[in-house]
Amino acid sequence: MISPKTLHLTLKKNWFDLMLSGRKMAEFRKPSDWIKQRLINREYDLIKFINGYGNDKPFFICVYEGYEVTHKNEEIIFKDQTVIVEKGDYKIFLGDIVEKGNL
Repeated sequence: MISPKTLHLTLKKNWFDLMLSGRKMAEFRKPSDWIKQRLINREYDLIKFINGYGNDKPFFICVYEGYEVTHKNEEIIFKDQTVIVEKGDYKIFLGDIVEKGNL
């Protein structure tokens, strides 16, 4: 179901599992040149999140719901995981999961 307008991102297992479960509905990235090139003035339909590198790794694809630049520092707690968000970080919004593989 990969579209030419798919953003590809890699995740560590703990964050991958939280997103897959539906408990974490946004991904946060520090403002690097790499992420800016992928988000600013780009349009996507989907996001493919991969846990690791390679074609045999677990993945899921969800609807891309846009992004924003955060305006404040905050801590977001997911049970036993904490995300430290700093002003200026990129917050990428996830929609419904439309495909899962290699789980």
